[in-house]
Amino acid sequence: MILAVDTSLGTSVAVLDGDEVVFAERADDARRHAEHLGGMLERALEGRRDRIELVVAGMGPGAFTGLRVGIAAARAVALGLGVPCEGVASHAGVTEGDAQVTTDVRRRERAWSVVEAGLVVDGPHLAPADAVPDPGREGLARIDADAIDAALLARAAARGAARIEQALYLREADAVASAGPKRVSQPTAGRS
Repeated sequence: MILAVDTSLGTSVAVLDGDEVVFAERADDARRHAEHLGGMLERALEGRRDRIELVVAGMGPGAFTGLRVGIAAARAVALGLGVPCEGVASHAGVTEGDAQVTTDVRRRERAWSVVEAGLVVDGPHLAPADAVPDPGREGLARIDADAIDAALLARAAARGAARIEQALYLREADAVASAGPKRVSQPTAGRS
């Protein structure tokens, strides 16, 4: 059995037993991953803990915090179960066919990948939302995904999807290191 977790868009958890999806749950809320994930994992593991052989984490692209929640949870569950955890590009969780997959990464930009037979073969890349390039392959459908299906991620991993070690962040971090300690003023005696 394979347990898959993705939090690149909303929150999606699935368990695959061979070819059969025996558990699948999704919440489309793109900001409350942690609130949804605990209960989903508890339900996914119920009666299956000793049969899970692999945990798959969707590695993005996606927002920093959302991805970190899912990746950390997947790694923690794998560690607790004593099984390996492998990362897979989240765009593999959109289709088992061939398509140019795009996802909204905010700031009027879209991440895009070319997926063939459910496996990411090119990407992910970043482009302005109105300028995602043509994939260069005639007849390749474009799917503007608004959710990731963790069951498809599990299937992609089972079929040998490329293993991703680090989260797929496509732009530089917004946060910057402090220039130094902040100055703190002390109240003067007699002043309130």
